[in-house]
Amino acid sequence: MNETELRRIKVLLVDDEPFIRLTLRQILMQIGIPPSNLYDAGDVKAAISETLRVRPSVVLCDIHMPGEDGFAYVATLQKAPIPEVASTPVVMLTSDSGEEAVLTAKGLRVSGYLVKPVSIAAVKKSVERALKVTLP
Repeated sequence: MNETELRRIKVLLVDDEPFIRLTLRQILMQIGIPPSNLYDAGDVKAAISETLRVRPSVVLCDIHMPGEDGFAYVATLQKAPIPEVASTPVVMLTSDSGEEAVLTAKGLRVSGYLVKPVSIAAVKKSVERALKVTLP
C-alpha cells in the first residue's frame, strides 16, 4: 500500500471512554492514517450515524458501553440496506477476553478482536487484516 492509498483509509473509533478514543487516534496517526480520516463516536447511536455519514474503511469498536453495546452496533450495521455499509469491517476492541464475548464476536463474523490495552503493532495488524492490505 502506497502513501496515496493510505491517505484514503477512513477509521471510525467507537468507545464510550474519550481517553481510549484519543489513544487510538494517536496510534492510528503513528501508523500513518491522517488525522482528518479519523472519526469517533461515544455510543452506538452516534456510531451508526457516523458510519452512514463517513462510510469508514474500518471500524474499531468497544464492546461494553452504556446503553447498547458494540455487538448491537455490529448487528445493526450488518442489517443495513446499503451493501457498502453492511460489509464494513469491524474490529472489536475490549478489555473482555471472556469466552462468551469472543464467541459472540465470532458469531457476528467480526474482522478482528483486540484486548485492551493495545499496542501499536496489534492495532496495525488488526487494521491490515480487516482491510486485507499491508500498511507501510
